[in-house]
Amino acid sequence: MKKIFYTTLPLILSFFFFCPSAFCAQSEIDRCISKLEKKYGAMKDFHALFEQETHLSSIKRVEKGGGTVYFKKEGKMLWEYSKPTVQKIILDGKNLWFYLPEEKQVMKNNFSAIPQHIVVDLFRGKINIQEKFKVSFIQQVLKDKKTEIVIELIPIIYNPAIKKLTLWIEPEKYYISKSSLEDEFGNKTVLIFLKIEVDKGIDDSRFEFVPPPGVEIFEPPKM
Repeated sequence: MKKIFYTTLPLILSFFFFCPSAFCAQSEIDRCISKLEKKYGAMKDFHALFEQETHLSSIKRVEKGGGTVYFKKEGKMLWEYSKPTVQKIILDGKNLWFYLPEEKQVMKNNFSAIPQHIVVDLFRGKINIQEKFKVSFIQQVLKDKKTEIVIELIPIIYNPAIKKLTLWIEPEKYYISKSSLEDEFGNKTVLIFLKIEVDKGIDDSRFEFVPPPGVEIFEPPKM
């Protein structure tokens, strides 16, 4: 299987670690986090275009990609890559699929067996961000005549896949416009989100996946 299966999963599971604050005071951080958790807990669905840039430290190479991402209540998710090659990452509410059409291969995981359920918990309104991360405010930046808040999240419990997560936040709507995930090995993945749409009524059929005939299915051994 291509390395996209192994380099993308930690990023996808950490995509919605939100926590904006334009203030250094802890009370203001607490207030903003609470507001954001409630906002995303109330969301029904989410849709955006994305651009991805992955810096691979060991081979000193940068890989670029992009496509469309969808999220929906009840633990449903879809990342459709249109470049550099077509591929899909689908969470149908139970199973997590990584599908490479050109390779005629798919990896299937039972999502309940994956340690982090951040994406699912956020949309269910069942996550306390400050129980998992130390949150700090970095700065405010001006982009396209709009102010963005930049904050940093450091895991409280050591996780080699997530050394630091930096987020650029639109404070009016509490949407992430950009994220940067760094791991303990020096790799960094940057995501930029465009044309964000919320609660537009995404059909459940978009998250359904049946492996086409001739596709080889890989599953991790059952413990």
